[in-house]
Amino acid sequence: MLANGCVGYVPTEEALGAGGGGYETRLTSYSNLEPAAATRIVEAGIALSKQLEPGALPEPPKAPPFHAPWSYGNVPPEVD
Repeated sequence: MLANGCVGYVPTEEALGAGGGGYETRLTSYSNLEPAAATRIVEAGIALSKQLEPGALPEPPKAPPFHAPWSYGNVPPEVD
């Protein structure tokens, strides 16, 4: 189900059919696409995703060499 995008709610063909119904399954200013729009959007998305090829994984920077223990929070009490 597609919803809450810039085109508004995109009901399925089944939801717009005679036995459908439910959430915003009538044509309005927020939902005015043809009944097959959801199927066409899904098919286009699948076709586009099949054109994608994985790239090289990014390499994180190496950690600097360890020189001394962490001193943060390792301080004696401050008593006058």
